Amino acid sequence: MTNQNSANIIAKFDQVYPVYADFTNVTENLLKGILQLKGINVHSITSRVKSRESLKRKVNREDDKYTKLEDITDLAGIRIITYFADQVDLIAGFVEEEFEVDRSNSVDKRELIDPEKFGYLSLHYVVKLPSFRLQLIEYQRFKDCKLEIQVRSILQHTWAEIEHDLGYKNEHAVPREIRRSFSRLAGLLELADEEFIKIRSNLANYEAEVEAQIEKTPTMVLINQASLKSYVLKSEHIRSLDQKISQIVKADLELKDRFFGYLTTVFSYLGVKTIGELDEIVQDMGDDLLNFPRNGLKNKQGEKVNWGTSLFYLAYAIVGRRGSPEQVSDYLEHFKIETPESRQELIQQILAAYSSKGVHSS
Repeated sequence: MTNQNSANIIAKFDQVYPVYADFTNVTENLLKGILQLKGINVHSITSRVKSRESLKRKVNREDDKYTKLEDITDLAGIRIITYFADQVDLIAGFVEEEFEVDRSNSVDKRELIDPEKFGYLSLHYVVKLPSFRLQLIEYQRFKDCKLEIQVRSILQHTWAEIEHDLGYKNEHAVPREIRRSFSRLAGLLELADEEFIKIRSNLANYEAEVEAQIEKTPTMVLINQASLKSYVLKSEHIRSLDQKISQIVKADLELKDRFFGYLTTVFSYLGVKTIGELDEIVQDMGDDLLNFPRNGLKNKQGEKVNWGTSLFYLAYAIVGRRGSPEQVSDYLEHFKIETPESRQELIQQILAAYSSKGVHSS
């Protein structure tokens, strides 16, 4: 490429850079909106506009490949990193529906890998806004803009980042004795992607079936995040207690899966293993579970409480009914509840609320 051509491309880029920056932000937000609407949770969506120095290196490196700025299709880019490999094709479908795809410059690099060779690549689209969007006045200034959308799973991304850091971009550059290690690793990552999809499917099946299992044989259902969530949402008694606590502390209820995960560690510590055992203790306690929320709980203004919060206080009840300040202290220390300085007051509140009668859980 002549120095003049290179200079012309760089000069044109300087002029349109603000447009490309806006185009990239608009497209990123558009993609985020589409994924949210479709209910797809991804690891990350990031974007960038090529820097002036990077573009300069590119046009000087590629000889006569580029004669004008419009020949360069990766001036802007968006990378979507999914949690699961099957989400890559799902998102690809949305990209094809919502954008005009430049087929000649788009490539599914996953299809380029020889099965006998190493490599773990991703899906690349070059797109522009479709005519139905360009009809809207806020999009019209982007009619000549193209952008690269890259979609890969988080494991594919891990491979690419490590490969890039090692500095080897193709198998021929890798010493022969190390190629086998690359190949084995690529196979392991591909297998891991498939296994994560199976785990997700199995978890979904379990969550769909556990409600019936709790209803039929609660003593056989071990406490885990899915079973605890199902129990809380289906138990009229627990829902009623949660709602009463919500009214007592004047806070709205919200549903958080990670809270149920936390509660599984609590009941494991307390030795409560099954939903049947848990329900028996809940029935035995009755509305005594509200003693602490009524008298001891300090709730911050505007703070929400979780569905299942009554089970948090059930744990207080179990240790409180044992009547030992040492056991209550050990429990609070184990789960880092309150600061050491304020725990003594909390211990007395728990004992005062729940030490009136014994509980049959050891």
